[in-house]
Amino acid sequence: MKVSIYTRVSTDGQDATNQVLELRQWAASKGHNIVAEYQDISSGARRREHLDDLFDAARRRKFELVAIWSLDRLTREGPLQTLLYLQRLTALGVRVYSHQEQYLDPSLPFYESIVAFMADIAKMERERLSERTKSGLRRAVSQGKKLGRPPGSKDAKKRRRSGYFRRYADAPK
Repeated sequence: MKVSIYTRVSTDGQDATNQVLELRQWAASKGHNIVAEYQDISSGARRREHLDDLFDAARRRKFELVAIWSLDRLTREGPLQTLLYLQRLTALGVRVYSHQEQYLDPSLPFYESIVAFMADIAKMERERLSERTKSGLRRAVSQGKKLGRPPGSKDAKKRRRSGYFRRYADAPK
């Protein structure tokens, strides 16, 4: 079976190596052929260009199964968005394997309810993390810390192109 691996970490300081190695090992143990690996570095609320690439490849029938570490690595956008992602993949003929949630089997009677519940928990975790960050920023400001870039500084890293422009610019001529 042709498999794609999708991983996501929240920050540049994190590493998806553990996710990738275990998913590769799982695929090898099942005799699956890994045709692509997609990795995003982004918080759950931001646009993820490699997730878009995964859906593009799914539309072109490049693989039959996508392996993820867990549902919260796919998205923390809540139950509706999680179910929409899973339904989009299912409509494209792609099954989803979650390494940490192997009990998520689309053939089970309460599959969508379980997915919705777990997605809601992931969304609440994202909101709690956001509130902790905002609280820390408020405390820093109350202690006189200035936030943001120093006056006159510029971005050190190049911006990534994404979406339609990236697909257009990278398309073979």
